[in-house]
Amino acid sequence: MVRSVLGMILAGGEGKRLYPLTEQRAKPAVPFGGKFRILDFVLSSFVNSGIDSIFVLTQFKSQSLTEHIINGWNISSAQGKGRFIIPVPAQMQTEDRKWYSGTADAIHQNIHLIEDFDPDIVAVFGADHIYRMDISQMVAFHIKKDALVTVAAIPVPIEEASEFGVIQVDEDWRIVGFQEKPENPSPMPSDPTKALVSMGNYTFDATNLVKTLKKDSIDTASTHDFGNDILPSLMKTERLFAYNFHLNVPKGQVGLPCWRDVGTLKAYFEANMDLKSPAPQLDLYNTDWPIYSYYMSLPPAKFVHNEEISPDGLARIGKAINSLVSDGCIISGSSVMDSVLFNSVHVHSYSTIINSILLDDVEVMENCRIKNTIIDKHVTVYPGTVIGYDRKEDEKRFHVVDLDKEAGTWLSVIPKNRMVKKKLPTVKYEID
Repeated sequence: MVRSVLGMILAGGEGKRLYPLTEQRAKPAVPFGGKFRILDFVLSSFVNSGIDSIFVLTQFKSQSLTEHIINGWNISSAQGKGRFIIPVPAQMQTEDRKWYSGTADAIHQNIHLIEDFDPDIVAVFGADHIYRMDISQMVAFHIKKDALVTVAAIPVPIEEASEFGVIQVDEDWRIVGFQEKPENPSPMPSDPTKALVSMGNYTFDATNLVKTLKKDSIDTASTHDFGNDILPSLMKTERLFAYNFHLNVPKGQVGLPCWRDVGTLKAYFEANMDLKSPAPQLDLYNTDWPIYSYYMSLPPAKFVHNEEISPDGLARIGKAINSLVSDGCIISGSSVMDSVLFNSVHVHSYSTIINSILLDDVEVMENCRIKNTIIDKHVTVYPGTVIGYDRKEDEKRFHVVDLDKEAGTWLSVIPKNRMVKKKLPTVKYEID
């Protein structure tokens, strides 16, 4: 018998550690990979898995996220019940009228959506990570085990597991314990060098989920969180199982599946930079398992000018090396190296972009030098500006974090809708 599955995606995260990229948007709305938003990766996993009944629960700074879902994820409901992707803002449905106080509370405040849809299984997934996953394989595992809850888990080296919530399992992958950031993590039964950590993605028996959430909502001692409260409360049923993410094989995938945490600016930067490598962990070119998004009608990227080096040693050659360059970009007599350029970026003559991420509609004027920098949308960088070469100057103007302390490298981040000016050589740079 085919089971009906309802997807509920938790997309309300503030993403404080990604500031200033989250100054005006929620974390799942942060752009990634030249064309996408972080949210697109979990939505694509659901749709490619054949699950197209999805509620996206939003909360903080949700306007950008809501617009993206409406514009880019409009699935027709003409085929009747079960074809929709709908953003659901926090509505303070409960009597105390409060924001979501935990992951379980977020689902509880929208429990009417589950009751109205009446599914067999509810898949509750986060929207904070970059990965590709065939969720139907996890659902099949859940059904085979007759589980009340199945938790997606990823094996990590045991020396790194202390940073995560660790799941203890028996040889049948039944969950027998939880450890929250333990000093001495329990190893996997089959591999003592690795431990299982929770990915924060779950499949639930719908009937039991509704009953458990209602019971938890009146427990004054509960933090109303799946990991802290709901899962431990169901341990005695012996129907909690862990699903090994490394066994998940989406169509067209080669090697182990990729899962990237992009919760900090450094992690976000490194995950984007990995995409430009010859064999990235996440292959965006797998046509059997595409990543969907909102695509604007833009012209192809253009590289113009190929002039000889002038007497003063300046080369006016439009080129991009070892980089991702998206639609609508114009590289005009400038050099882009080891970088990711989103849509409609314009880099003018005699400028160089190295190891940087430029989001939509960034314009870099003539004679600029930019290195190890993230520039958010709709920023104009004025002629002669230098970023990434003098940390003290960068710290006066931009948000700066370490990339590699030992190497002395740093990352400069410029918020959206700025004009980065250089007035005169004797005057300090400033951001208006």
